[in-house]
Amino acid sequence: MDIPGLLSDSIREEEKIVSRVLVASGTNMITTNERVFIHREEGIINNEIFEEYSLDVEQISVFSDKRKARVVLSYGLEGTREFSVYAKYYERVVDPLVRGVIKATGVVEPGELIRHVHRYGQLTIVLTDKQVLKHIGIALWSRDYESYRHEDIARIDIETGGASAEILIEYKGRIHRIKTDKERARRICVQSRNCLALYRDCIDYQEYEKKIPSIFDKSAGPIPKISKSKDTIIVANEIGEIETPDMRVILEKIKYLEEIIEANKIETEGRVKEIKSMLENKRI
Repeated sequence: MDIPGLLSDSIREEEKIVSRVLVASGTNMITTNERVFIHREEGIINNEIFEEYSLDVEQISVFSDKRKARVVLSYGLEGTREFSVYAKYYERVVDPLVRGVIKATGVVEPGELIRHVHRYGQLTIVLTDKQVLKHIGIALWSRDYESYRHEDIARIDIETGGASAEILIEYKGRIHRIKTDKERARRICVQSRNCLALYRDCIDYQEYEKKIPSIFDKSAGPIPKISKSKDTIIVANEIGEIETPDMRVILEKIKYLEEIIEANKIETEGRVKEIKSMLENKRI
């Protein structure tokens, strides 16, 4: 990843650069596994300046109006620090900020892969290859989160009604509910099922369902379905007859590549728009 010269001198050898996203013309937000940097190029001779913020925070809050989004990082007794980006770039900063904070604060283990980050209203959902993380509240993220580790999840299902839906997680013998709208609930349900199936070394969720009784209790009968809804999702098993270890490895790599593509999509689109704008200005 291309990092400006002035900033690269400030990044320690043990730090790993995680992401770089455009948040304004000539301004980028660069995150490592420890800090976030706001780097700006200013003036006609492109002077570089940057600000740095530790990701070892207790809470991230974002306050947005039509023009600006103010990101506030809370460090407990050490107080708060903040920076602003244009409101239209708010969605760009959510994913890398959440990823950076849960890594820096030890919410995920070293080597644990963060597959998806979702923020809808006051709900934040993070899906990793080992757990489902849920945070509800005005804050984008805080230490007041819930974790459902895959080793103790029996089933993931969905119930729909009206315009809303609930993701159901059977965790340690109890049903936990996450409420959101239908479209988003279905997307999160499919993604979390895929993560769970991979964790259990299954090609897809259909294969995993067949193994549920033997995984959790060999003496018990089949675990009943959580939902009787016709909208219950079953991930299509288009290659169900191919069950070789090599195929499972390939599928996991494909999902990993999909995550990388999604994480960089917004940044790429932003850079393309910026280049087009520069070209149009030169024509003028």
